[in-house]
Amino acid sequence: MKTVTAAEVIVDASVVAKFHFQEDGSDRARDFLTSGAVIGAPELLVIEIASVAAKLVQRGFATPEQAQAAMVSLGDLVDEFIPMRTLGPAVLRMARDCGCSAYDATYLVVARDRGLRVVSADLRLIERARASGLGASIEAL
Repeated sequence: MKTVTAAEVIVDASVVAKFHFQEDGSDRARDFLTSGAVIGAPELLVIEIASVAAKLVQRGFATPEQAQAAMVSLGDLVDEFIPMRTLGPAVLRMARDCGCSAYDATYLVVARDRGLRVVSADLRLIERARASGLGASIEAL
């Protein structure tokens, strides 16, 4: 596990999933997540990666061992996990205003509150964030 450090950028589950499971953009995700940038993410990332990993195993696209390795290594990739218990009202507003899920809004709220940007491979989230005037808060992987 890395030493706790204030994040320079927030990553969402789409980037971390590409790091662990081979798909389009995996090389970019691996390069970015090993670039030396100080990475932050809301605690939600752990559950989202568990969900992605479970689905990939169920569909035969990943082994249980790959899924387990993805879960265990999260602490090596993410420098700061941000608590979420006080984010509910802000996430609700962001989801409503942006037209995205509360899950996606969580990443946007954390980034906004810290004056950082979200790096995402989720094109739908990127489009919705930009359409809502949050273009400076999000960056495509």
